Amino acid sequence: MPYQPRAYPAENTEDSFWPSFTDVMMVILMIFMLVVIAVILSNTRLMDQLRNSLMAEQEASQLVEFTLQENATLEEQLEYYKRRVAATEMELLQTKAQQEDTQQQLLSARADLSRLRDEEIQQQALLTQRSAQIDSLRADLGEQRGEVRQLQQQLAELQRTSSDEAQRLQSELSLAQESLQQAQRESNERKTLVSALREQMETSQQRLASLEGDYAELDQKYQKLVKPSRSAKNKTVVEVMYQRSGYRIRAPGQNKYRHISYSALETELSGLKEQYGNDLYVKIIIPKNSGLSYNEAWRFTSDMLNKYDYYYQQDNSLPAVQENEN
Repeated sequence: MPYQPRAYPAENTEDSFWPSFTDVMMVILMIFMLVVIAVILSNTRLMDQLRNSLMAEQEASQLVEFTLQENATLEEQLEYYKRRVAATEMELLQTKAQQEDTQQQLLSARADLSRLRDEEIQQQALLTQRSAQIDSLRADLGEQRGEVRQLQQQLAELQRTSSDEAQRLQSELSLAQESLQQAQRESNERKTLVSALREQMETSQQRLASLEGDYAELDQKYQKLVKPSRSAKNKTVVEVMYQRSGYRIRAPGQNKYRHISYSALETELSGLKEQYGNDLYVKIIIPKNSGLSYNEAWRFTSDMLNKYDYYYQQDNSLPAVQENEN
């Protein structure tokens, strides 16, 4: 049965955006109110201190004034009034300085509020950008689903050509559909997680990138389904045997293996590749008693096939290392 993609409602993304926006605005308003209350309390405390100080000074001044009026001369009284005027001017300057400090605090609070508003605008723009990225990824996912449906149609046509081939392809298609459903389930889980944790945009972006990689891998598997398997049929076969003691080769048309150095081996294989091109089939044989580790055998097989075998000139996948029963 063809796979039908599941539709996802767009209301979830909008529903998660507005509560977050309201919470940000509420926090900004509370910070502004706390700053204003702190400034008002500070001004009230300073005014009370100033009043108490002025009252104390007035009482002391009255006592001193009464004493000076009784005992001092006219010149002493004039000097006293001058000092009193100077003291009053100093108090006025201090009061003005305190008022300027208060104004600076108010300006600082306003600047903090403006900065918070700018940050809110930046966060809103970032949310909009993330939403656009998610929409783009969904569009790419739709395109990949279309490619999967095209592959399913091609497999259906191949099924009609041959019954045996149809059964094999049907089995492979079922496996591919199971893989696709598994990937779809993983996609649903990741999309739900992205919707629930929208504020953690960096984590969400990494999960979406991982999901895109899974679909790319799935598409690569489908491409391999329609590609014919590697076979020596109608190919020119050259056999290369590798063990700890050295290298041996049996070229096309020869009945026996002959010992050869690594450099001479590459030279001969390069010549065969130029001669036969895409018809050259390289058979790598690793005897069980070769004395080589699996990694050494794998590296040698990978290098030889990637360089000279017809099948791996445009495909980096490799089969398991072939071992000689002898």
